[in-house]
Amino acid sequence: MFKPYENGTESHAIHDLTVENDTDCVSLSGNLQLTKDQAGLKAAKALQALLNDVVTALENTADLPEAVEREQSGEVENPFL
Repeated sequence: MFKPYENGTESHAIHDLTVENDTDCVSLSGNLQLTKDQAGLKAAKALQALLNDVVTALENTADLPEAVEREQSGEVENPFL
């Protein structure tokens, strides 16, 4: 079960959308198409549940800072060139 901000090594996928968990950040990357059908509804509900968990975790954090300073990852040279 995905628990936002509790485990820095987890990831979760909803189709091609990847959710990466860290102790100070939850990152979303990829692509998610919410089609107007049962599959789209299922994906939308999965995304909604995940985001609801993130919001709940943030709301329940005592002394939530104004902003978290994160180290920006620099550009990595392509080893295949």
